[in-house]
Amino acid sequence: MAGFEARPTTNAHLDHQADAVPAPGSRRYSVVECASQSPIARTTDVWTIHVSLACRRSCWVLLLLTLGGGLGAPATFAETASVESSITGRVDVRLLDLASVSRLLNQIRRPGGTTTEGERAGAAADFTLLSQAVIGDPSSGPFVLDDLTAGEGPRALAMPGVRTRDSVAYQLLSLGYSAREAADVVSGRISKRALDRARRMLVVGLGQQAAADYLDKEYTRVSAVNDPRASQARLGLRSPASSLFDPLIDQYANLHNVEATIVRAIIATESAFDPRARSRSGAIGLMQLMPATARELGVDPFEPAQNIEGGVRYFSYLLKMFGGVELALVAYNGGPGFAQRYARGETALYGETRDYVRRVLSRLQTTR
Repeated sequence: MAGFEARPTTNAHLDHQADAVPAPGSRRYSVVECASQSPIARTTDVWTIHVSLACRRSCWVLLLLTLGGGLGAPATFAETASVESSITGRVDVRLLDLASVSRLLNQIRRPGGTTTEGERAGAAADFTLLSQAVIGDPSSGPFVLDDLTAGEGPRALAMPGVRTRDSVAYQLLSLGYSAREAADVVSGRISKRALDRARRMLVVGLGQQAAADYLDKEYTRVSAVNDPRASQARLGLRSPASSLFDPLIDQYANLHNVEATIVRAIIATESAFDPRARSRSGAIGLMQLMPATARELGVDPFEPAQNIEGGVRYFSYLLKMFGGVELALVAYNGGPGFAQRYARGETALYGETRDYVRRVLSRLQTTR
């Protein structure tokens, strides 16, 4: 950002900070969350108070002393801090005040960055992944690209630790990680150390399979501790009856030059042909469109025909962009930014995205 003198950040410092990201819902609360690590707010000193639920009342006294100068507060409240709601424990933040969110939006809006409908839909997918992870609430949003710069932009009630998650996500994006990888790190589903080790495995020629197996093992181990729901069994490989939607699938697959068998495999994996399906991150319907992506595509995700048409149209764009089914599936599930890094050999598939691609391709093999 113009006018900002970046503070040097070492990988060791970022590893430590990423590993220390507070998990959403943690019993540790930050009464004053200082964004000194964030490039949008600089202070000469940092006063951060971590307290348990039992001593929150006494810390309000410390907060007032800090704001009033009794503890030598180094900066104004508006510049550096957000205060938790005494009722919900959440932090009211303006979305564009989050450095990582602002950085990703600037990348999306750079000249020549997102010009087509498909590019905007892909950008919305990446933006949603990162925003929900930094806020700490997978149900937050939807955040629509055109709404972000209207007035002061949207606000959100973030889980405690939002400034730390924002700082870590910003630095990960600065180092070239995708929105998916940054979201997984700050959400506690994978560690930066694991991503770095997998990258080194690729560099020395151990191959995608070895790196992916290692990341999968780490993803399962870390998720089981920090995000138990992520490791729960997902939809099996059953073959639900799709006859009700076959005419729509054939119609829109033909319209957008996508094999109908691919569309059926995607729907079977995404929603098991349930038009009312909702994921915990907010994806909707047969093809599990995120609300922001659906809006960029101009469809109502709750209406089956529009859900299929929008999903097939978006997947058709991804096929053209990446030139093959596997990479298009990676982008559909993990976001275009992650698929681009995977295509360049800079990361390996892991966790939800690897499982998703495997299941879709397995269905394709049995139906072709």
